Amino acid sequence: MVLGVAGLAAIVLRLLNQPTVLGYLFAGLVVGPSLPIPLFADQSRVAPLAELGVVLVMFAIGLELRVAKLLKMLPTAGLTALVQISVMIWAGFSVGQLLGWSTVESIFLGASIAISSTMVVSKVFAFRPVPDDVRELVFGVLVIQDVAAVVLIAAMSAVAAGGDLSPAELGATLLELAGVLLGLVVVGLLVVSRLARAVVRLRSAELTVVFAVGLAFTYAELAALLGYSVALGAFIAGVAVAESGEGHEVEHAIAPVRDVFAAIFFVSIGMGVNPAAALETLPIALLVAAVVVAAQLGAVSVGAVISGNGLRRAIPAGLALGQVGEFGFIIATIGVGDAHTPGPVKVALGPVLVTAAVITTFTTPLAVRSAGAVVRWVDRAAPRRLQHFLGLYETWLETVRTRRDARLQVPLWRAARGVTLDLVGLLVLLAVTIVWLPAAADWLAAKAGLDAVLARVLVAAAALLVASPMLVGLVRSAVVFVRRAGERVLPGDREPSIAEKVGAHALRVMLTLGLVLGVGVPTMAVLRPLTGGFYGVLVLVIAVGAVAVYLWRQAGRLEDELRTGAERVAELLATAGGADAVAEAEHAAAPAPPEAEQEPPTARRRRDSTAEIPALLPGIADTALVYVGEAAHAAGRTLREVDLRSRVGATVVAIHRKGGAAEVLPSGGTRLEAGDLLALTGTRDAIRDAAALLERGATGSGAAAVAPAT
Repeated sequence: MVLGVAGLAAIVLRLLNQPTVLGYLFAGLVVGPSLPIPLFADQSRVAPLAELGVVLVMFAIGLELRVAKLLKMLPTAGLTALVQISVMIWAGFSVGQLLGWSTVESIFLGASIAISSTMVVSKVFAFRPVPDDVRELVFGVLVIQDVAAVVLIAAMSAVAAGGDLSPAELGATLLELAGVLLGLVVVGLLVVSRLARAVVRLRSAELTVVFAVGLAFTYAELAALLGYSVALGAFIAGVAVAESGEGHEVEHAIAPVRDVFAAIFFVSIGMGVNPAAALETLPIALLVAAVVVAAQLGAVSVGAVISGNGLRRAIPAGLALGQVGEFGFIIATIGVGDAHTPGPVKVALGPVLVTAAVITTFTTPLAVRSAGAVVRWVDRAAPRRLQHFLGLYETWLETVRTRRDARLQVPLWRAARGVTLDLVGLLVLLAVTIVWLPAAADWLAAKAGLDAVLARVLVAAAALLVASPMLVGLVRSAVVFVRRAGERVLPGDREPSIAEKVGAHALRVMLTLGLVLGVGVPTMAVLRPLTGGFYGVLVLVIAVGAVAVYLWRQAGRLEDELRTGAERVAELLATAGGADAVAEAEHAAAPAPPEAEQEPPTARRRRDSTAEIPALLPGIADTALVYVGEAAHAAGRTLREVDLRSRVGATVVAIHRKGGAAEVLPSGGTRLEAGDLLALTGTRDAIRDAAALLERGATGSGAAAVAPAT
C-alpha cells in the first residue's frame, strides 16, 4: 500500500516538474492515520522499513565520498560549508529561543535545518540545469554537509540520551565516538575495500547488490550495538567501499533498492504529520522556511565569494541550497523519539520541519530559475570598485591554487593545517570553559574562601592561560597563510611593481576577512547555546566591520591602479599595437583557406578563443584581446545587455574602436560596435566563455577571435 500510493503520488509530482520527495510526503498523509481516507498503513511495520531506508541512503552518500575527493573540494567549498553550517545552527537556535523553546529543543531545530537536501537539489538540477562550475560548488558543499551531518547525528543522539548539555558526558561521548570511528574506518580500509574489489571483479550484479546491502546493514548493526546511530555505521561502510575505487559500480547496483526504501522513509515522515497540527504550526513553519532561504543565501554567498567563486557562482549556489534536507528529519526523529522511548523535544518539531521542507522544496526551483536575475541585480547594485575587486580577486585565487611553487606550497598547506587544528582546539576549550565555569568558580570560592566574582575571574584567567598556546598558534598560522598566499601572486623573478604590491595586499586583506569569518562564525555558533546571549555576534560584527572598512580602502587603491593600467592598455591599442592587433584578430576570425581545412573550424576557433597575451595590467591581471566581428552577437548591444561579468565573470577594462578612439573601464551603458577590440580580464575559463558569449550569445566552443600578443 505504501509503495503503491507513493508511486502514484510521485508520478503526479514528476508530471508537475516537482521533486518526487513531495509526492512521498503527500503519500504519507494519504496512508497515515490523520486523513479520513480508507487507506491505512500500519505505522509499527512501516517504521522499521523506513529505518532501512535511512541505512541505504547513508550508505549511498558514503559511496560518493573519497578522502581525496574531500580534500580536493576543501579549498573551494570548505570555508563555504563551515560558514553555512555554523550560521544555520545559530539561526535555528535563535529562532527556537525566540519562540520560547528550551535550550535542547532550540539546538535540535538548529541542527535540523543546518543540512540541505541532496535529493531535492539533484532533482531540481535535473529539471533546471545549471553551469558546471555552479554544480561543482553546490555538490562540494553538500558533500561536506553530509560529513557534518554524521557528526551532528552522533552529537544529537548524545544530547537526546542525556537531555542536557553535560560537558563530562558530551566529552566522553565525543572521545568514544572518535575511537569507534577510527576502528570502523581502519577495518573498512584494510578489509572491506579489498573485499569490495574482489566482489565487483566477479561481474555479478546479484552478488554486488547482496554484498553491498549486507555490508551496509552489518555496519549499521555494529554502530547500533555500540550505542550509535545506524546512519553512522552505514555511512562509514559506504566510505570504505568508495576507497576501493568501485563506489560508482556499487552505487549503480544498489540504486533501485535504495530508492524503494528511501521512498518508504519519506512516506513514514508524512504519516507522522497531523494536518491539523501542521496548520496550527504554519506560522512557525513559514518563519523557519524564511530563515532557511535567507540564511542559506547569505551564508553560502559570502563564504563562496571569499573562497574565490565570484557572484555568478556564489549566489546561484546559495539559492540552490535553500531547503530543509532529509537529514533534518533524521535528526528530528532522534529528538522526538518514539512511543517507547520519547526524546527530550516536546514541541511540534516534526510538523514544523515537514511543512517547512515542503515550502522550501517548492521555492527551490523558483529560486534556481531566478538566480541569473538576482546575480545581475546584485552586480549592478554593487559599487564599481567592489565589482572590479571581486573580479580580480577570483583571478588571483585561481593563481594561488594553480601555481606550482615548492617554495610556497609546503608552508601554505602547513599554515592551513595549523589554523584548522588550533581552531578546533580553541572551540572545544571554549565550550568546556563556558559550561564548567560556574561550577569551577563555586568550588574555588568554597575551597579558598574567595569572593564569587574573583573566583570566576581566576578560573577564566586559568582557561585563557591554557588556551594561549593554541591562540598564539592560530594567529601565527593565520599570518603565515595570508602572507604566503599573497606571495603566490607576485613574480618570483623580479621586483614587484606598485600595482602588484597593491593587489597582493588586497588579496591578503580579503583572506584575512575569510579567516575572521571562518574562526568567528563557528565560535558564535558554539557560544550561542552556552551563553544564551548575542555577545559573540557583537564581537564578530565589530571584527568583520573593521576588516571590511580596511578592505574598502584597499579596493579604492586597487581601482586607481586598475584605471592606470587600463589607460596603458588603451594607449597601446591606440598607437603601435592597435592596427596590428585588429588586423590579426580579423584574420583569425576570417574563414580558413582551403589548404588549412585539415583543422576543423570549431577546433581552430576554440584555439583562437583561448589564446593569451602578456600582462598589460602589470601585477593586477592578465589581459586578453577579443575582437567583435560584423556578425557577432555583441555588435550593437550594450555591455549591460551582453552581461559578461555576471554571466561568465570577465571584466572589460578597455575598448579600442575601429576609428581609433578608446574607452577605459567602460560602464554598462557602453554600446559595442563591429570592429571593436576589447581588453578583458578574468580567469582562463572566463575569457574563453566571454569570447563565445560575445560572438554567439552563448558560452561554449566556437568563439570570437582572441588576438595574440602584438
